[in-house]
Amino acid sequence: MKKMKQLSAALLALAMALGLAACNPSGSTPSGAPENSGTPEQSAPPAVQSADLEELGSGDVKWKEEETADGWVKITNEGGATLGYSKESGVQLLQSGGFAFKDLNRNGALDPYEDWRLDDETRARDLASQMSGEQIAPYLTHGGWGTFTTDKNVFTSADNAGYAYITGGGRGGVTRNLGSSTEDNVNHAIWINLIQELCESLDFGIPAVVSIDPNGQSGIVQQNTLAAIMDPDVALEVGKEYSKQYRAAGVHMLLGPQIDLMTSPVMDRGTSTYGEDPALDRDITEAFVSGMQSTWDGSTDLGWGADSVVAVMKHYAGAGASEGGRDDHSPMGKYAVFPNNNYEAHLIAFHDGAFNLSHSSTKAAAGIMTNYSVSYSPDKSLGEYVGGGFSQFKFDTLFGSGWEGFIVSDWGIFPDGGRGGWGMEDYTVPERLANSISLGLTQAGGYNNLDDLAEAWEIIKSDLGEADALKMFQDRAYENILMTMRLGLFENPYNSTAHVRETNCTDETRAYGVETQMDSIVMVKNSNGTIKESEGSDKQTVYIPYVYTYPSVSGWRRTPTASSWAPSVDLEVAAQYYNVVTDTLKDPSGPADEEGKATYTENDIVRASAADIAACDLILVGMKAPKLASYSETDEASGETTWYPANIQYNEYTATTAKETSVAGDQITETFNDGYTQQTKVTTENRSYKGNTAGRPGTYGHLEALQYAKNAAAGKPVVVLMTMANTTCMVFSEVEPLADAILVGYADVKDEAYLRTVTGEHEPNGLLVAQMPASMEAVEAQADDLPRDMECYVDADGNVYDFAYGLNWSGKIDDQRVKTYSAEPLTECQNLDFKYANQ
Repeated sequence: MKKMKQLSAALLALAMALGLAACNPSGSTPSGAPENSGTPEQSAPPAVQSADLEELGSGDVKWKEEETADGWVKITNEGGATLGYSKESGVQLLQSGGFAFKDLNRNGALDPYEDWRLDDETRARDLASQMSGEQIAPYLTHGGWGTFTTDKNVFTSADNAGYAYITGGGRGGVTRNLGSSTEDNVNHAIWINLIQELCESLDFGIPAVVSIDPNGQSGIVQQNTLAAIMDPDVALEVGKEYSKQYRAAGVHMLLGPQIDLMTSPVMDRGTSTYGEDPALDRDITEAFVSGMQSTWDGSTDLGWGADSVVAVMKHYAGAGASEGGRDDHSPMGKYAVFPNNNYEAHLIAFHDGAFNLSHSSTKAAAGIMTNYSVSYSPDKSLGEYVGGGFSQFKFDTLFGSGWEGFIVSDWGIFPDGGRGGWGMEDYTVPERLANSISLGLTQAGGYNNLDDLAEAWEIIKSDLGEADALKMFQDRAYENILMTMRLGLFENPYNSTAHVRETNCTDETRAYGVETQMDSIVMVKNSNGTIKESEGSDKQTVYIPYVYTYPSVSGWRRTPTASSWAPSVDLEVAAQYYNVVTDTLKDPSGPADEEGKATYTENDIVRASAADIAACDLILVGMKAPKLASYSETDEASGETTWYPANIQYNEYTATTAKETSVAGDQITETFNDGYTQQTKVTTENRSYKGNTAGRPGTYGHLEALQYAKNAAAGKPVVVLMTMANTTCMVFSEVEPLADAILVGYADVKDEAYLRTVTGEHEPNGLLVAQMPASMEAVEAQADDLPRDMECYVDADGNVYDFAYGLNWSGKIDDQRVKTYSAEPLTECQNLDFKYANQ
């Protein structure tokens, strides 16, 4: 790109030409961003020069060395830090005051950043001050690690993208390779050790920080499922357990939890939230993050330490009010809407929960992830129409609260044609990066094109001058380094496979996982005490039908799902608790798929006979809740776009009562000649789906299985196990009349937990984290940005399927949890003086 264009674009970007407020007068930090991240301007302590260092092993030696079974060397300092390094990395040891230190930059001196006796802030500032803009630029990425391998030769091969990324200066990235067995975790730990050895061999020896999306280790609950327990004490313990297992496997950062307030019952990512109540969202967030970020000795909080995991709150902020519930990963879901001016409620979990940790001395969640969506307001009181990673209003709100920390963008907001770059389409990729970094971003999520970061550095340098640009980049580097310091990775970034085997996916942790699942199960119906405490009787006989999944297309990616048949409950697991009667699956009779294999049709089943079913003691039907996401289709010939509603019932749904006009839409500019002059007309796109029909979800076959079972039940009780895997809410009117008892389990609940609850081994304890609508019309009538404002379903026993509703063996639960969280929903932050952009 030519220099003049680069400079011009930079001036536009950094002055926020899209209507964003200008940077502060110094130009070195974004408006509202904390200068030097809260640390005072100060000279770092001088390095301990070689003349002042002691010969290794001389004098009063306070350290000892041992080579571990995993190949790295462990240094134990008496009353000091434990170090880990690889002899193959080229790092040497230094001795001062009898203690051992790592000479990470190989200069023969003990730099302040290498001196573990100093505080983290001083050390981080020292290292940041030593780095040039060119060295920092690749460090402002959160890319990836290339080939997953335990073979060092494969890892260091020229065609491994991860090797190139690290040697180019990248130090952050997400893993998708952490499996669910102990050996999976062991192999993961070995792979991360290879990454850390390479990082240690390069300039400054800066360790890698490895992140992960929420990953259900040992079956321990998270998100909707954790929220359904509605107990912050449990959330604290769950956070502790996750952090121990993540760190053992070499994971240092959780890209989560997702704390978007789910005010739309059809929110496409609602299952990944803590539900629809601001107070519940706040409390579970605060407790879980406290458990995860501190290192614990039993109930004693040790602060940042060897078991700590950085929690990155996502998504800042407002994605839970996406119009139509659409996923903001795609242009279809780019707008979050707040027609009732309830945006502040969507900040409560961040500012009153995550940023004010009462259970942890780490004090605040160390990171946030920006959101994709545009927070839409006709008067632009929520800022300009740009995605969250480019919104000065959102950055100013964040920094204005006094919070300081690590900020990573959500994935894919910078590339051309990517997602989340809404409103920035006319900018080049380096200009978008420069824009976001100038606002306060510390790493570009999912991005490993280091050349673009180098060009972003040149843009900022050209606009601000080298001195101010370098100060800005060193401030960004400081936040990344400080986070890494707090995790102890500069001392020891290596993993012990023996520790993994003791910690991860053990019999004990799996048993704990099942316990948490059982505690989360919500019993919404239990007519005539169908489910009750076990009396220790002999095995009953149950009928478990197969369920058919119809071929379907769903989600923001419009992903196709093939047809299939499967038992509605795992038959091997069920056989541990019951004598099982089931159906017989025939060979597939449908057309061949792309691999030439025949596909299943709805006719490829022989149902158990009515006589066999009537002889059973119980009918047990496992079901997946219905969900089709709202989407759009554009006719290629006419260019006209048709929008379709979401559907959370099993039968098709026609949106006869939907809004005539959507709240938000793209601005459409039309040019025409009125017979005299050329005229321009700007209109707002109408994304209404009123009158359009959403078809039957692919899980419609689950309803058919229930209908068959009920008809053949001959008066025997029918129990439904309803898994809310893809939706947090559903319309129960098609299911409830056919069932004597219904257990609701959110995404993490597995069949063992259901069955131990049905047999009466464990009393149901969970509560609904969101209202269940009376109908799809009730869904349309509720407000996009308000929680708990919907007409709820009422069952045959008169129970209302409202937020915080659930049954136990005695009846409706009415404990302190219900009293606490059934209060009127909060609307204001207690720890933020919130102001709209136009105030």
